[in-house]
Amino acid sequence: MRMHRVGTFTLGSGLILFGVLFIIRVFTSIITYQMVFNLWPLLFIILGCEILVGHYKEKESSIIYDRAAIFLIMVLTFFAMGMACMQYIFENGRYIY
Repeated sequence: MRMHRVGTFTLGSGLILFGVLFIIRVFTSIITYQMVFNLWPLLFIILGCEILVGHYKEKESSIIYDRAAIFLIMVLTFFAMGMACMQYIFENGRYIY
């Protein structure tokens, strides 16, 4: 019986997606942090697609949730948001009273 670990693909694609968005934000002003923050539901969409594909791909395979990968998705998302907030504060700190 094959086992399919759900969450590994989502972690990898989420890291690539948000890494690219944050790198683009660092070097250009095309993308704003607000836009990046508004894209966080994509992680749930990708995770849901991964669950559906894993379920219908092979009926004989069992699905195991990769809890470590899902936990890392949450931790890294909050860390990236925190770092973006810190950068925003450093760039616009003179406006905070």
